[in-house]
Amino acid sequence: MKNVFLPVNNVNDYACYSISSNGEYIRAYKNRPYNNSSSSYIDFYINSHYIEVPGTQSWSQYSSLPVCMDSSVITNDFYYRNDMPGILIMFFIMCIFCFYIPIKIFSKLFKRGAL
Repeated sequence: MKNVFLPVNNVNDYACYSISSNGEYIRAYKNRPYNNSSSSYIDFYINSHYIEVPGTQSWSQYSSLPVCMDSSVITNDFYYRNDMPGILIMFFIMCIFCFYIPIKIFSKLFKRGAL
């Protein structure tokens, strides 16, 4: 995967991006993690329509620090969403119910030619 979508306004707003061990979410830290420090973060659940869960994490001198991803991999371009096929299917279904079916009903009611 070349790029990973995250719903952030500016990719540079966060200092560090880290993927969870099970790959369920990406954690975006406001400050770069260091020993004996704390940072606020937001978890982006990438397989659950990008649900955001904020929190704070602290590290002691004995803690293992998260491995930060290269920030050039993160993008806010919506073409890289992993739920884009589901969005397109719902858009197509909504178009059928909002446009095609009412046009067919009105054309039958007013005896115009079928589309």
